[in-house]
Amino acid sequence: MRAPWTARATAWTYAGALAAVALAARVHYHREGTVLPVDDAYITLHNADVLRAGVDPILGVPALVGATSVAHTVLVAMVGAFVRGEPGAWFTAWIGVAAYVTGVLAIAVRQRLARWEAALLLAVALVVGEVAHQLLNGLETGLAMGALAWCLALAEGVDPRKPPVLQPVLCGVLPFLRPELAAATPLLLLTRWARLRLAGALGRDRVLRDLGLCALGALPWAALELAQLGTLVPSTVRAKRLFFAEGCLPWRIRRDWTVGNLRHFSALLGSLGRVAVVLPFVAAGRTLLVFGGVVIGAYVTQFPGALAHYEHRYLYVLLPFVVAAIAEARTHRWAAVRWAALLVAVVALDTNAPEVAARWRLHRLRVDFTRAELAGAAQWVRTALPRGARVMVHDVGYVAYAGEHPLVDLVGLKTPAAVTLHQRYTWAQCGAGRAEAVHRLALQTLPTHLLVLDSWDAIYKIVEGLQARGWRVEPVRTGTRYLAYALTPPP
Repeated sequence: MRAPWTARATAWTYAGALAAVALAARVHYHREGTVLPVDDAYITLHNADVLRAGVDPILGVPALVGATSVAHTVLVAMVGAFVRGEPGAWFTAWIGVAAYVTGVLAIAVRQRLARWEAALLLAVALVVGEVAHQLLNGLETGLAMGALAWCLALAEGVDPRKPPVLQPVLCGVLPFLRPELAAATPLLLLTRWARLRLAGALGRDRVLRDLGLCALGALPWAALELAQLGTLVPSTVRAKRLFFAEGCLPWRIRRDWTVGNLRHFSALLGSLGRVAVVLPFVAAGRTLLVFGGVVIGAYVTQFPGALAHYEHRYLYVLLPFVVAAIAEARTHRWAAVRWAALLVAVVALDTNAPEVAARWRLHRLRVDFTRAELAGAAQWVRTALPRGARVMVHDVGYVAYAGEHPLVDLVGLKTPAAVTLHQRYTWAQCGAGRAEAVHRLALQTLPTHLLVLDSWDAIYKIVEGLQARGWRVEPVRTGTRYLAYALTPPP
C-alpha cells in the first residue's frame, strides 16, 4: 500500500515547483527576451488588444473573430492590462508552464507515487518531443496541457466517494481552451462517474451536480462567444478547413498524410510511444485511446495536414493523458504493468534528454524568424506604405499587432468574407478554385498591396493567380522571406 503525501509535503512540492518555474522564467527573460516564435501568437495578442479596446481599426471585426481559444484570449487580455504588449503574452505562456508543471506533479501526488517517481514523471513530461517550444509558443497549447493535467489529477480524490468538485468545472472550460477538447469533457466525466460507481457513491444527484458544475465552468466563455460570434464554434475552425480544402481529397491521400504526420510525431517523442502497451490497463489510457481516436478521426476526415502545423501543436494535448497513464500504471495491481510503465518512462527520458539542446536551438531559430522576418515585414508596411494603403496578407498576426494599415486576411481567419468565398470556390473545387476565391476577395476589398511569404506563394500560387485574372502585380519588396507587391485591379 502506497502512503499518501502529507499536506505539508504536497504544499512544499508545489511551492518548490512554482519557484523553479519563476526562476526559469527570469532566466529565459534575461537571455531570450519575450519574442514569440509563431505568427498566430500575435493574432492572439491583437485579439486581446481589441477585446480591451472594444474596436479593431486594422481589421474591423470583433475580437474573437480569428480566436481559436476564447479562454486564452481573455487571459492574455487580462494580463495585458498590467503587462502590455508582447511581454504580456510571454507572461501568459509562463502561466501555462506553471499550470502544466503543477498539474503533472498533482497527478503524481494523487496517484501516491514515490518522490523519485514524481521527479521522473515530471522530467519526462518536460523533455519529451518539443514540449518546451509548445509551452512557450505564445499560443494556448501550454494552458490547455496544464488544464488537462489538472483534470486528470483531480480524477483521483483522497476519498474515492468524494472527488474534487473542481474537476467538472475545469471540464466545462476545456472546449474553450481548444475546440477538440470538447471530446475530452464527456470522457473525463464518464471516467469520474465510473470511479464513483465502483466506490458505491454514484447517484442521480451526483451526476446532475457534476453536469451543473461543468455548465458553470463553460458559461462565461460560451456567453462571450455567442455575443461576439453568434456560435460556440471558433471561426478559425471553418476558415482553415475551407482554405486548405484537404477534407475533399481522396481518402488514400488523407490517410497517408495522417499516418505520415503521426509517425513523425511519434519519432519526436522517442520511445514514449511504447506507452501504448499499458494504455488498455488504466483509465487514463483508455480515455486517451478514445479521445485520440476521435481527434485523429476528425482531422483525417477534414484537415489531415493540420496534424503537422506548428510542429504538431494539435497533438501535444494528448501528452497529459500519456503522463497520467504512466502514473496510474505505476500503481496497477499487476507487476508487469507497473514495470512496463517504469521502463517506458526511463527509456523515454534517456532517448529525449540528449535532444533537448538541439530542439531548443530550433525554438530559437523560430524566434529569430519572428525578429527578422515578421518584425521586418511589419516595419516595412508601417514605414514604406502610404497612409491610405490596404494590405492583403495570409499571416495576419504580427502585421496586425504592430501595424496601423487596414488589412485583408486572404485565408479568412480575420476577414469573414474570405470564408464565404473559399466555401464557394476553394472547397467546392477541392483547392482548384483557391485563386478565384482570392481574386474575388481582392475585387471586394480592393487591397493596394499584397504581403506574402515566399514558401506560401510557391505552394498556393497567389501572385500567379492574381496575374492570370488581370491584376497588375508589381514587386516592391524583394530579397527577403516576406515579399510585397503593389496591386492594380483588372480594367
